Amino acid sequence: MTHRIVDANSENGEPSQSGVIALLARPETHDGNPVVRIDTPISHVFIAGPKTYKLKRAVTRNFVDYSTLDLRRRHCLREIEINSIYAPQIYRGIVAINQTADGLILGGDGDPVDYVVEMATFDKDRTFDRLAESGNLEVDQVRELADIIATMHQAAPQSAQFGGSGNLEMTIKQVADEISASPIADHLGPQTTAWKNAAQISLIEHAAQIDARRRHGYVRRCHGDLHLANICTFDGKPTPFDAIEFSDEIASVDILYDLAFTLMDLSLRGLNVHANTLLSRYLNFTRDYSGLSLLPVFVSLRAAVRSMVAANGVDKSEAMSDAGSKLKFATRCLLDPEQPGQSRQPMLIAIGGLSGSGKSTLAKNIAPDIPGIAGAITIRSDICRKRLFGAAPEQPLPENAYTPEVSQRVYTLLVRDAARALRAGTSVILDATFIEGGKTTRLEKIAGSAGASFIGLWLSLDLASLQQRILARGADASDATPEVAAAQWQSVRENPAWVKLDASRTPEQVAAEARAVIGI
Repeated sequence: MTHRIVDANSENGEPSQSGVIALLARPETHDGNPVVRIDTPISHVFIAGPKTYKLKRAVTRNFVDYSTLDLRRRHCLREIEINSIYAPQIYRGIVAINQTADGLILGGDGDPVDYVVEMATFDKDRTFDRLAESGNLEVDQVRELADIIATMHQAAPQSAQFGGSGNLEMTIKQVADEISASPIADHLGPQTTAWKNAAQISLIEHAAQIDARRRHGYVRRCHGDLHLANICTFDGKPTPFDAIEFSDEIASVDILYDLAFTLMDLSLRGLNVHANTLLSRYLNFTRDYSGLSLLPVFVSLRAAVRSMVAANGVDKSEAMSDAGSKLKFATRCLLDPEQPGQSRQPMLIAIGGLSGSGKSTLAKNIAPDIPGIAGAITIRSDICRKRLFGAAPEQPLPENAYTPEVSQRVYTLLVRDAARALRAGTSVILDATFIEGGKTTRLEKIAGSAGASFIGLWLSLDLASLQQRILARGADASDATPEVAAAQWQSVRENPAWVKLDASRTPEQVAAEARAVIGI
């Protein structure tokens, strides 16, 4: 949603709220703190020192109705209820604007004439869009965000009465119609038609799967507006905020469609490593690999929605550039063979080697470069094992989690998840030791049955270097110790059919050779 910072003392807004706007814009209302006012199409936000107040504009739109005092009060309460799930430390409650004999006051006693949502003020430069624009968005922050989103999605209530292919069909039409009615409609006309046609074709192809996912509980009451500007760092933790409160229908979507907003925003900015990290980590948590075939249309639609918003911007030349680039990206997700989303033969890439040989580093370095909506999905045996025991990836496990029986279960999960992702048309990187050569032959069969190519890479390194690297690790999903590496060294069986890479070189050199072998 677009917004603009205005003169805090300006009373532009709905006439019935002019007095309330003037009250909230005065520093005297906020213990002398200077006030910054931000306007959005449906709210006025007043940032005053440690507190921020959001006033809902007395408007009626095609998606929201804030026209009466009672409706605004109810939506304020709903905003607190919904956002307390995502950011309880930011959302504090609602405060009445009261009429007294001496005039309007914020809180206190009197007759309510309006209501505001009270929030804790956070550093606007710590929102993820600002961090991305300044080059300060860290991959580790995105990795932590993926865990947070996955946890929220798993806890979100199912909403099978919403969502489905029919809802997306209507959304595609509405977005195209809004762009076509915008001030820059003539400039975007051919692009709009091309995107709409491609989106409708893709939706028809995947309608049955979309509707089946709704029946099976994948449509849930989500955040609904999870782009980077609605995620901040608060108390050192990635924190989604400003979830949609005004429409359960708009916010009740397939969980991958909710994630697609964040994924789109990262990809559109060229943050491919961040996008790949977000998706792989999220799926390591949820194991929702079969839904990957829907990501091109989901990401495309999210980009088109942002194009629609940009097309109605105040500055026409800026709107043409911004809306045009977003709509072009939305179309490429569905049509361009050189860009993410194009259906092509997926690849199964297995990276094997002893603990400490650099498997995860290599996977991280090459995964974003492999064609796909966010590159190749990395499935790591260490994380599979942690999830099997209900543990966080970096939480150490006891010795009984590493018995041969448990390892076989982990391998089964690894292969099963890879097969689902491949069938969904997404390339996969498997990150495991693969020191039991007999198991690796199964990988080629799985790739073949999914119509995927297979490449095995083996990282070779001497024992002393392996042990040194393990000792130098920080927090990591691997629980391997130097002793574990020594035991593996005694029983290692390299697969002669796999390509051996010298892991003693720099990660960049190893990744460059791997890319050449893979052909990317």
